[in-house]
Amino acid sequence: MKKVSARLGIIGFVSLFTFPFIAFPCYAMSVSDLLISEIMANPAGIADTRGEWFELYNPTIEPINLRGIDLGDDGSNRHRFDTDLLILPGEFLTLARSATPGFEPDYVYNGFTLSNSADEIVFRDGLMELLRLDYDTGFAVAGVSRELLQLPMMASNYDLTLASLSYGAGDIGTPGAAGVMLQAPSAVPIPGTVWLFISGLFAVFSPKAAKSVASYFSIASIHRIAAKVAPSQWCAVSNSRFAGEGLTS
Repeated sequence: MKKVSARLGIIGFVSLFTFPFIAFPCYAMSVSDLLISEIMANPAGIADTRGEWFELYNPTIEPINLRGIDLGDDGSNRHRFDTDLLILPGEFLTLARSATPGFEPDYVYNGFTLSNSADEIVFRDGLMELLRLDYDTGFAVAGVSRELLQLPMMASNYDLTLASLSYGAGDIGTPGAAGVMLQAPSAVPIPGTVWLFISGLFAVFSPKAAKSVASYFSIASIHRIAAKVAPSQWCAVSNSRFAGEGLTS
């Protein structure tokens, strides 16, 4: 009886601190929650000065504003978003080097270019990096964009857009729309704190059952489930949270 009471006490203590995360799992979204979903660094139908562009995707449930953010690389490229530029939940935003890249972009930048060899796309708030993609030689293929296929957001998880998806002067890409990126819908995963609470309840009555539950619903398992959820259903998916965790589809 004393053991059961002790376990209940521990569960109550843990629940006191985890309940706010269960009841209120969503927080203010930021630029770091965005995904760089597609990149056209080397157009073939028109010159690079006109045809370079990339695309952002907002997988959260809140609008995200780029105002006050700097777009750049590790070199001297810099562009400041001086006015409101909202990316709505579940929406794409196309950013281009010119107003005529073969479609009508949502935003035209200056002071920033995409190299055909190695380069970086970096969003900063002052000195703080919020969002980053590095790519090497071979990433930019003439006339074909690359789309993000799975998380984490790193160059090796981008693939060439399907040849049947063309735009403008014949370049391959899907500016402002989903091509083959992260399309499989699934149920919204329950926050990890819920599994912690459930495991605690099992522990009161059956330590053996608790071990099985904890094994099945490990943090790694929860992340794998989250990675398969349709982006429009995510509460908050931050690239920085997935980076380095070795997610696989």
